[in-house]
Amino acid sequence: MEQFPTHDPTWNRKLILTLWWILIIYEVAATIALCFEIKEQPSDWFNSFVRFQLFPTILLLLLMGVGYLSMHYLKNYSEFIMIIWTMTMVSIFILCIPEMTRSFELLCMPILLASVYFHEKYVIFAYSLGVACLLFLMSIQILQGQTTNPYEVIASLTILTSTFILCFTLMSRGLDLLAKLKHSVIREQDLLIRNVMIDRLSKVDALTELFNHRSFQEHTDHLISHMPHDTALELALMDIDNFKLINDNYGHWVGDVVLKTIGSILKEVLGPDDMSFRYGGEEFAVLFVGKSHQDVLAICEKIMESIRDTVIPEMPDQKLTMSIGLATYNRNTMKKAWFQLVDECLYTAKRNGKNRIHVHAADIQIPIAE
Repeated sequence: MEQFPTHDPTWNRKLILTLWWILIIYEVAATIALCFEIKEQPSDWFNSFVRFQLFPTILLLLLMGVGYLSMHYLKNYSEFIMIIWTMTMVSIFILCIPEMTRSFELLCMPILLASVYFHEKYVIFAYSLGVACLLFLMSIQILQGQTTNPYEVIASLTILTSTFILCFTLMSRGLDLLAKLKHSVIREQDLLIRNVMIDRLSKVDALTELFNHRSFQEHTDHLISHMPHDTALELALMDIDNFKLINDNYGHWVGDVVLKTIGSILKEVLGPDDMSFRYGGEEFAVLFVGKSHQDVLAICEKIMESIRDTVIPEMPDQKLTMSIGLATYNRNTMKKAWFQLVDECLYTAKRNGKNRIHVHAADIQIPIAE
């Protein structure tokens, strides 16, 4: 049987609070009974007060004090202490309250309490302690001259044993439900992880680990719809120069190495507010949000410089360069027209010698020395 973790201080505090409430309820009931005793037997009320209220109260308060000290110094045995504590409290009530002298079924309470911990050993301990207390209490009553019917002993033992079996059954059922719940939670977590992975695969390019064309469209639409009107937004389209030649001369697997290298450079150079995408084939896109045009231009130049300084071991004789088209988004322009404008800037850079940035805003070319 699967078990719960032991030594739960939260539950023990709740159980101790319950014991205090039981003590308070007893004191209130005893006080009310004393009032009736004073009214009906004015001459004998003090003896009743000492026997049925003062003496049990002192015993119960001593028990509470010993219980607190034991819980403080023997924390590893706190559950056993709680069971002994409760069993002793019940025994005091049976010994000191005449109306409860034969109420041995109260010894079932600590067994029920032990089932709260969902551990076999605590229920077995409570049951064993209950049987021992039952025999002890009956022995005390016999010594006091009270008669005990054998059937009463059998009935009391039967009640204790039935409670013990019932607690075991309830624990088994509870643990079975918890195991099914745990299995269900694990399945839901696995499903969530799979959904996250599927969603990531649908939005991230597997080769470069950049966001893909679909993510680019979704993110751009979101920015245009929700971005404040005074926030700058620029788009850079980047295309690897002579990529077809690289594939033809060195093989497509080297082309994949180049694409992965470009993706790593973009992630390294760009800041947390900039988003890079594999737009398609050998083209990449970067959205710059909230940056001045000069800052964007400086970042693009740094990207081109990093690419030029990168040596691909698989193609040592081939220099790696990139062309970039750059344009600022205008609120009065449709998204499609903006994309076409940036695309035209890119191909203008290509036609004018590659390895350069073409900026639409000033309609100028910024050549990069070979």
